[in-house]
Amino acid sequence: MIKDRYKRLDSFLNKVVGITAVFALFSLMFERTHYAAPYSLFFNRLNAGILMLFIIDVIIKILISKNPFQHMKGHWYDFIVFIPLLRHYPFIQNDAFLIILKQIIIMVMIFSRLRKARNLISNLGLHPARLMILSFFLTICAGAVILTLPLVTTAGNQTSLVDAMFTSTSAICVTGLIVQDTATWFNTIGQSVIVVLIQLGGLGIMTFSVFLALVGGKRMSIKDRTLVQNVLDNDTLSDAFRVILFIIKLTFVVEFIGAVGLIFAWRDFYPTWGQTIYHSVFHSVSAFCNAGFSTNTDSLMPHQFDLATNFIMAGLIIIGGLGFLALRNITTSFQTLFSHEKRRIPRLKVQTRIVLRVTFILIVAGMVGIYFFERQHFGTDSTQHALLLSFFQSVTTRTAGFNTALISTMSSPTLLLMIFLMFIGASPGSTGGGLKTTTFAVLWLTMIRGVTSKNNVEVMKRTISTDTIQKALTVLLFYMAFIGILLLALVYVEPFPFMDILFETISAVATVGLSTGITGDLSNTGKILIMILMFIGRLGPLTIGYALVFGSKPQNYTYAEERIMIG
Repeated sequence: MIKDRYKRLDSFLNKVVGITAVFALFSLMFERTHYAAPYSLFFNRLNAGILMLFIIDVIIKILISKNPFQHMKGHWYDFIVFIPLLRHYPFIQNDAFLIILKQIIIMVMIFSRLRKARNLISNLGLHPARLMILSFFLTICAGAVILTLPLVTTAGNQTSLVDAMFTSTSAICVTGLIVQDTATWFNTIGQSVIVVLIQLGGLGIMTFSVFLALVGGKRMSIKDRTLVQNVLDNDTLSDAFRVILFIIKLTFVVEFIGAVGLIFAWRDFYPTWGQTIYHSVFHSVSAFCNAGFSTNTDSLMPHQFDLATNFIMAGLIIIGGLGFLALRNITTSFQTLFSHEKRRIPRLKVQTRIVLRVTFILIVAGMVGIYFFERQHFGTDSTQHALLLSFFQSVTTRTAGFNTALISTMSSPTLLLMIFLMFIGASPGSTGGGLKTTTFAVLWLTMIRGVTSKNNVEVMKRTISTDTIQKALTVLLFYMAFIGILLLALVYVEPFPFMDILFETISAVATVGLSTGITGDLSNTGKILIMILMFIGRLGPLTIGYALVFGSKPQNYTYAEERIMIG
């Protein structure tokens, strides 16, 4: 009886604290705006009340646990709620230290509230699509609050909430569009916050959360395990966990190798080894996650003719854009090839072969097209340099957002070609966005089948299922609908040329990050519309669609067929 009461009390506290945490996170965001200045006393009292509720929650859970010491050991992170009490200690007299402490306390409050809000969300029994959307949104909000702090900007700069939300969205959605120069507006702390957000967005919030749970030895409920399967689209739970561990290992191994390569490539570019290591790590993470953020004001323009930089960054971008499942298939095949047990040459899965072929074709076609249209505008007489510029822009246009040539000076045919490449984007399960290479391949094959006498859509001696074709068409139509509506809104509210707005729109929804230079001059309404595009592009139209229609009853009947004229 007492045990049931404790369970009910624990459940009640989780709901109350979770709802309060969600409210508190948004109140903290509002507190960072100039509108909240007249209500500072109210917010101080509100934060004190929220803090007391969190502390009471921690204390009660310790008291009702079977083994208080074991509970404290297993939930040591709960004690971060006590850190804000430091601001009231009499020994803190130094004004400069107090200012820094207050900002650290705000970061602690963000983490505490976000974690408690996540506990509430995980207990709501939401569909994986809705859970993913909510997780991304709350993480973006938390990142935005941190980016408004003076602690993360250079002297004299104060980031507005809209600009902070834009930067946080761009980082979490691994896009790279910026409204404030990352190199000069944000200091080392701010840039470090951005690269952490990029890493979270690149890996995926759910993947990273599951990894932390596994590392911490935390046992997962059946509901959480089912969620992991749905997110990773795996048939078995054990395989889903293996995929997660592979994703984490591959990410850090590739980023480490890329950073080491950039350190040697840039050893003479920066004055100290410390700066070289810092910038190399930042760019390696940003490139592999296809984010496009740079600690240089002009992206990779200072290295535009450096072969090592171009090929290392292009390699990171391509690997990050292939997709973790394709990469796992490739590494498994290599392991099999070099093992002593099996001597036959392993065959890659059809999806992996499609990904590799389409990626190669798009890179080569993009390189040839850009070279043909821009050969006279690159500002170099060297054919080798022009080909290098064309190659890198072809690679980065589809997924990443770095540039070694000025986008704003490129001709309209080149911009249209880049829009096409951005729209197709990277491969499924990757850190990049866009329609995806496999979706494009299925649609292309479907079109070919439509004008031939074949009964089925076939590729590599395999038949593409009707469900897959319907999914591809759904993704295409969703993308066109979202792009059409938001492009119309952007054209209405922004005074820039249509080509610039179209380029910005596709860059945002494909999470590329290239721009003709209008991002920083967008109105607040325009910035919000671009944020929506980045958010949709990162999560994918199918995820958004599943979240909207989940719960509808399955149809157990079929109407009579009717022929409708097409074309």
